[in-house]
Amino acid sequence: MRYLKNLFFLIISFITFFTMSVTAEPSKVTSLNYDDSSSLVYISVENKQINEKQKYKFIRLENPNRIYFDINNAILVGPKQQLSFEKSKITQIRLAQFSTEPDVVRAVITFEEDFDTSNIKILDINGNIVVKTVSPEFTNDYFNPVYDESAVLSNYSGITASSEVIQKTQIKPTTEQAENKEKAEIINDIQKAFLSSTLNNSDGKTYDSLISIDISSDLKLRTKYFINGYFLKNSGLLVSGMGQMTVSKVFMLDSPKRLVVDMPNTYVDKKIRNKELALCPDGSCKDIAKIGQFDFNTARIVITTEKPEKFIPIYSADSQSLLIINADKLNHTSLVSSVANIQKAYVKKVSNKKSELILSITQPVVHSIVRNDDNITVYLFNVKSYNEPDLIKTMNGTMFKKMTFSLLPQIGVKVDMSIKKDDIIQIAQSVDGKAMRFTLTSQKEVKNQEPAAETETKPKPNKPPIKNKVVLDPGHGGTDYGAIREGINEKDITLDLTQRVASILKSKGYKYAITRTDDTYIGLQERCDYTDAENPEIFVSIHVNSAVATEPYGIETHYYHEHSKELAEVIQKHLINDIDTKDRGVIKSKFYVINHTEVPAVLVETGFISNPDERADLITEKRKQATAKAIAEGIIEYLKNNK
Repeated sequence: MRYLKNLFFLIISFITFFTMSVTAEPSKVTSLNYDDSSSLVYISVENKQINEKQKYKFIRLENPNRIYFDINNAILVGPKQQLSFEKSKITQIRLAQFSTEPDVVRAVITFEEDFDTSNIKILDINGNIVVKTVSPEFTNDYFNPVYDESAVLSNYSGITASSEVIQKTQIKPTTEQAENKEKAEIINDIQKAFLSSTLNNSDGKTYDSLISIDISSDLKLRTKYFINGYFLKNSGLLVSGMGQMTVSKVFMLDSPKRLVVDMPNTYVDKKIRNKELALCPDGSCKDIAKIGQFDFNTARIVITTEKPEKFIPIYSADSQSLLIINADKLNHTSLVSSVANIQKAYVKKVSNKKSELILSITQPVVHSIVRNDDNITVYLFNVKSYNEPDLIKTMNGTMFKKMTFSLLPQIGVKVDMSIKKDDIIQIAQSVDGKAMRFTLTSQKEVKNQEPAAETETKPKPNKPPIKNKVVLDPGHGGTDYGAIREGINEKDITLDLTQRVASILKSKGYKYAITRTDDTYIGLQERCDYTDAENPEIFVSIHVNSAVATEPYGIETHYYHEHSKELAEVIQKHLINDIDTKDRGVIKSKFYVINHTEVPAVLVETGFISNPDERADLITEKRKQATAKAIAEGIIEYLKNNK
């Protein structure tokens, strides 16, 4: 009997293994791409199984200096692919079907003879493969430009490309390409457009030796763009193509009124050039779009309309298409297919005139960029939450200290920043769409971006504060929801807690003022100004913490100025004594409201909304009342001890 049972399980196991082997479809390697500015190779892979994430290992060879690596359980779509280059660290890239049964695609990359291949990194990013020649800081460090003000074209001289320019930059097709004249012409056009944005187009030379391509016509070049689609969608203009899309600063013109969108390093399919498109289903409206080749590698889109200021550009999550639409006709929730959160922010000071901010996001982002003379606004349409205290702490004392975040109705985050008219902003997106990099270049040096804590100044002497008076500050409010989990909003919890603290203080004979008493949005500086006007002895801001991971939990109290530390310690002591949770301690932080308030000021993080157990506890009557009682008792003890 035991023998039959073992035999039965063996048979079932064999059938299961065989079925899994048969049904595991191979991945499809669809295109080979190269970014010559960063010496990055990008290999697109479709239908890759989730459990197939690989750590690719490469083999180094000599004579010539090259590496190769295999993509297992994969088939190459189309013929073998090969790129050859001159004056580059990478001299040749080849992609071919190495074997069938098993299905293996092999990539071979040849380098200059003196290039050290030991620094090569091969990354699996979102199922695709990126080969990098230096060690990355983190997996989102391959950025594609999506908005670049440094490339803006100020002149306007029509919309038709000069045929003379096209002839002068003609590239001779290879013998193999010549067999198919139509295909050769398409590839030639793409080559001409994508050689270099600084190519001298008036020297009359041909450029056979710069680059030779033996590749299918669906080639994608990640840092350049080839427009072959031009459609009406939702009363807007949808531009689509292949490669990497970049847009310059949008500008407006009069007589007639029109919006102009330039796309550098972009080539427009001849079939759609100068095509007029009415931006309404029946074609009767006066909003007319037109696309053309402004010069040999710049596309220009012109929308003639009575309200050009209403139109905004919207970038797809993969930066492969652009929707230009009247904002009044936009239902932004229709753009959302996956929901994301802002995970973390990083700031890097490049120089006294230049800094970079990277926002790390959990999913690829659908976004819009709107630039005015003194402001830039970025809409992250599918982002639902962010950690405001963490963002403020990261950006305070940097060139991005004036950047603010607020929630859009239903879903989405609005990012605002005041900048000077002559400042240059550039925005790039990571290859997996999960990070955005803002590069701000000021025309004047910005000194002391990171003020040291030791040099902080003590509060200015002013009229004596009102005895036993406290300003209570419920975090967030209105369109700023704070952290959100499972339909529970931070702004609601903080208002409830603050009102409970106020009630306890009032019953004990203490004076108080509250920065907001209802669901109203109040800016950070407004809260500080309100506190100065109320002239209290202390300031207490109440928040709920959050993290990307669900594990963190507990209470922490933040201070910035040294004269606020004792207040933070007393309140934290009462909270931990009264509530059964983790003591995360007293932390010195640069949150805006405690940094810019002169009286002793603290910010209390009452627990983690991102932790399922603590979230359930935070909204109970018992936890809310215990938290309010502990904060109030901490305030009272501090005021009594500091008469």
